[in-house]
Amino acid sequence: MQFLWKYIDELVGKGIPTLVLLKLIGLSLADLVPMALPMTVMVAGLMTFGNLSESFELVSMKANGISLIRILRPVFLFMCGLVVMNFLFLNYVIPKANLEGKAMLMEVRSKKPAFNIEPGQFYQQIEGVAISVGKKEEDNETVHDVLIYEYKKDDSKRLNVIRAKDGTMKLSQDKRTLNFTLFDGVRYEEMTSAENYRRTLPFNKMYFEKQQMVVDLSSLDFNFANREHLATDYRLLNLNQLQLEIDTFHIRMEKHYADNERYLSRLIHYPTLFPSQNTQVRPLDNRITLVDTNIYNNFDSSKRANMRNLALSTAKGIKGTLDGYASSQDYEWKDVALYQSEWHKKFAFSFLLMILFLISAPLGAIIKKGGIGLPLVISVLLFVLFYALNLTGEKMGKGLIVPVWLGMWMSSALLLGIAIFITRKALSDRNLWEPRRKSIKSNKPLISLQS
Repeated sequence: MQFLWKYIDELVGKGIPTLVLLKLIGLSLADLVPMALPMTVMVAGLMTFGNLSESFELVSMKANGISLIRILRPVFLFMCGLVVMNFLFLNYVIPKANLEGKAMLMEVRSKKPAFNIEPGQFYQQIEGVAISVGKKEEDNETVHDVLIYEYKKDDSKRLNVIRAKDGTMKLSQDKRTLNFTLFDGVRYEEMTSAENYRRTLPFNKMYFEKQQMVVDLSSLDFNFANREHLATDYRLLNLNQLQLEIDTFHIRMEKHYADNERYLSRLIHYPTLFPSQNTQVRPLDNRITLVDTNIYNNFDSSKRANMRNLALSTAKGIKGTLDGYASSQDYEWKDVALYQSEWHKKFAFSFLLMILFLISAPLGAIIKKGGIGLPLVISVLLFVLFYALNLTGEKMGKGLIVPVWLGMWMSSALLLGIAIFITRKALSDRNLWEPRRKSIKSNKPLISLQS
């Protein structure tokens, strides 16, 4: 539903066909499936096995020699299929839906530029033009306090400014131009010298009562058929595409390391540091080694001071270069962490369904409560716990505080521990906080027969 809150002002009441709106909303709902499905599994598992336990049907089956593992087996096989389907949905459907939604939204924006011009804000999506209006009527055509900047991107870089009290704006029939009719305004034209176009002259000021202006919209052309070019966001990529981006990053980083190593090796080797002909300086393991360690004492105090200053400035320069490399690499590693986190997320959210099943089904058998009240509360609490841990781990992984894989799997690992604990309790027919029963060992028979 984040889509609706984010784009509701851009879409509703602006002449967009209802079918297009419904399609955009439908595409945005795909992101809700990974959030709703775990809750569904939790509630279904708790309600189903809670009802069976509350009506003593589980007790009857156990009394007839059917263990809890055997009871859970067919549901477990169903959950395996559901996990696979969820993974396929996360890997193929959601990226495709998000890509289609983004492409359709861009197409709507490109065809409805007048709707995107909001009062009090500069609209700069049109190349060479910046448009601002103080007020816009409900018909989306009548505007007040219009301010238009025209700027040339050629060598002249001329600037024209138009200010009008009122006006109208209409999209042409072919949707190639945006036509303005402006009233009671003034136009400022920047003049340039014919001899030297770089020499700027004072603005030419012209008043007008009515003026027509045509804005070319060719820069807003969007080829919907080429929407695959929009797939640069990590959230729009499937597993193979994510892996390709990650591998490309590692190849690029290896090249950067090699280039930096060669550059630093040249910085570290300074044969002119000591100008004496008898001094030999050679690089060894990326360090400067002097053949004669006492050569420094052969120079007078002024030359030694110059050498110290030169060495200090060189060291500072190398340190600055290394700091720049470290900062750049840190930024690149954080960038690739986004792709790595999305890669692990597809597996973690799929495996989550199995973990929640292993929690809900045995827990339902233990609490012996059917209905929807208590199972829903427990499901919400567990899901909130998972969501908080997952969000924390994801941010830590993207921030390189912990390895990306650890951040993405941290919440699943904790819930898996809870699932193992609850399952063991259910298999041994014990309550959650009931201690483990101690076996009674005795060499004496319980009943002695005396003749």
